[in-house]
Amino acid sequence: MSRARGPSLIAGSDEAPEGVHPTNKASRISSPGDVVALAALACGGVVGLALLPAILGVRCVRGLYQAGKKICSKDPVLDPDMAQDCDGIWPFSEKPGGGGAQQFPEGTKRLAGYVKMSDGVRIAVDVLLPPCAQGADGTFHPVPCVVHMARYWRAWEMRWPIRELLNRGEPWDFLLGPWKSALLESGFAVVSADVRGAGASGGVQSVVWSPRETQDTLELIDFIVGVNQPAGRQPWSDGQVALFGVSYDAGAAVRAAAHKHPAVKAVVASFLFGDIWRELFPGGIMNRWFLQSWCNVNSRLDNARLAAIHPFSPLIMKGAAPASSRKQLSRCVSEHRGNWDLMSAAGSIKAIDDPVAIGSGETMTCQNLELFANPLPSLDGKAVLPALAASQLPTLLISGWACVTSGTACAAFSALAGQHWRLLLGPWNHGGVQHVRYCRETKLLKFPKAKAVQEFLLYHMPRQGFAQSSVPAWLASPKPEVHFYVCGASPAWQHSTEWPPKNVVKKQLWLSTSQLTWTKDDLEHEGSTQLPKATDLVRYKWKASAVAKGRALLFETSVCPTTLAVIGSAVLTLRLRSSKDQDADIFAYLRERPPDGGDLVYITEGALRLSYRREEEAPDHEKAADPHSSDSSMASFGVVPHHSYRRQDIQMLPAEGWDPPDVCQRVP
Repeated sequence: MSRARGPSLIAGSDEAPEGVHPTNKASRISSPGDVVALAALACGGVVGLALLPAILGVRCVRGLYQAGKKICSKDPVLDPDMAQDCDGIWPFSEKPGGGGAQQFPEGTKRLAGYVKMSDGVRIAVDVLLPPCAQGADGTFHPVPCVVHMARYWRAWEMRWPIRELLNRGEPWDFLLGPWKSALLESGFAVVSADVRGAGASGGVQSVVWSPRETQDTLELIDFIVGVNQPAGRQPWSDGQVALFGVSYDAGAAVRAAAHKHPAVKAVVASFLFGDIWRELFPGGIMNRWFLQSWCNVNSRLDNARLAAIHPFSPLIMKGAAPASSRKQLSRCVSEHRGNWDLMSAAGSIKAIDDPVAIGSGETMTCQNLELFANPLPSLDGKAVLPALAASQLPTLLISGWACVTSGTACAAFSALAGQHWRLLLGPWNHGGVQHVRYCRETKLLKFPKAKAVQEFLLYHMPRQGFAQSSVPAWLASPKPEVHFYVCGASPAWQHSTEWPPKNVVKKQLWLSTSQLTWTKDDLEHEGSTQLPKATDLVRYKWKASAVAKGRALLFETSVCPTTLAVIGSAVLTLRLRSSKDQDADIFAYLRERPPDGGDLVYITEGALRLSYRREEEAPDHEKAADPHSSDSSMASFGVVPHHSYRRQDIQMLPAEGWDPPDVCQRVP
């Protein structure tokens, strides 16, 4: 990407102080809103004290009941605190260091300000400096830094007295605060910036992950390391930069990393979206709830409408942390009104190649956001992930089995992994908030992903005068490695130098009237089954009555004689016919019957809108992630189905006649 001139410091004024600068801790009561918030909290405290005895009583009774269940339980598989939740590489819980869940380490210094991009847009930046980067006389000791581009505010400013309880009165990042705290403990500076059109930054978001947004990241790196800067490198920077992000922010990180900026030494991408259509329109069916909720939250954050997020939010929060004066913050937020309306665009899309208008006046399709095969002029015609692989940057990918981004992570590692690539796959939902435990209760995550990021960056971006006591076992080899968590009755971490792991084989099961059988000869009879009407919501807590009432079809195997581990994508192959030309949505759920014979336990799911059933040859990255089968009977099934989803291939299910075998419905 060409950068004709670098970012610049903004001239000092009341509107925008010069560059990044030390922040002053806010006074206790600094606005009328603080007075209102304090009064409301006081009233709430009185009510809380009145209800305290009842609340404590309920908690005690519940605790005694749970303790009794543990004592009476004869099946250790159902114990929610199994020792197998950890292994020799990563313990699942650890004591926090100098930082913690709600604060940065003691002595952390926060600088804040605006950095002006080459097109004049002001980007709000926080620089968090660890104690080791600060000299006694006000000077700085250069350290490596980790750059994070934030879509959901780089930090939140709280009202008094709540802010006194969080991060020693400084603004706090509720999404990535613990990650930043871990990096600060390791001696890294953390540079966190609001992307244009969000938080305290100015500008407009013309489309998600726009090329201009990527250029902002590269220009911010230039600002840090002194490229095209009269003042040279920032005094706290040693010239080494890593890029880091989770979810949307991970997309910003890899798009910038692919441009091979000489200062970038490593990239960490957690829960990275790589194929937007197949991830947010699975089987051609829009994940409307997620998209609508995500767009609503973004709109409310971008326009600082806290009350729309929750009526009580304005009582405890002021909004995005200012980077300079509140007058400048208000001006920047007012610019966000021109942000692109993603939900309106998504509602007009019926196929992967449908064009939509974006904020810049241009048009695009979902294919333009794909990271594997969409060539970009700024990358010399390469797509983002192939360009990232060509850069030979050490790369850490993190995802979870219960997150749709796991497909992107596995495919990227399988097809592109080079030296010092690591893939970490855990039992997590999107963002790693929950630890999903099959056959047992899901719990909030305690796995120290931040510790893994610490170790990875310290190994590849060492700080002068600081050395790890020993090389972590999972980083000792330069060869690419995947560390994955096997869920179920005996959970444990496993690792492999390739994906899929060796000795993974495809197994085929056959549908009969109500059974799943391992061989075709075991079928009671072949025939057709009437599908239920798809008018009722399917709940994750499966009820046997759903089958009895005709809301679902259930096919179940006999008890497995040996332990069965399922890795990768399950595929359901169907041949359907209809009494008339029509469309329908098929939802398939893979579940497990626990040993005690209780309710079925959710494992994974797939979906397909039948009019999108046309398949085409899978791209190389998907083939690489699919296990090779030596069983000739599996040859006709090939790899996990790759539906085209193109407008020209949409076709209703024909009346009466069976579809030919080459277009039978396969649900990934």
